[in-house]
Amino acid sequence: MREFPAMDETRCTACGDCVPVCPADCLAMAGNVPWLVRPADCISCAACLAVCPVEAISMQPLAAA
Repeated sequence: MREFPAMDETRCTACGDCVPVCPADCLAMAGNVPWLVRPADCISCAACLAVCPVEAISMQPLAAA
């Protein structure tokens, strides 16, 4: 099953580091939290997860994301 980035709003510091590293341009800031705004375009590369300084992103099936 393909997995997608899921944001933990309680851990996210709204740094935005994850948004520009997404090679498919699937993330955007919505208020103080990044969101997967184009899940159909996500390539599940986990680049966003790798740059998150507080480990607020995990990869999960889309239904849980």
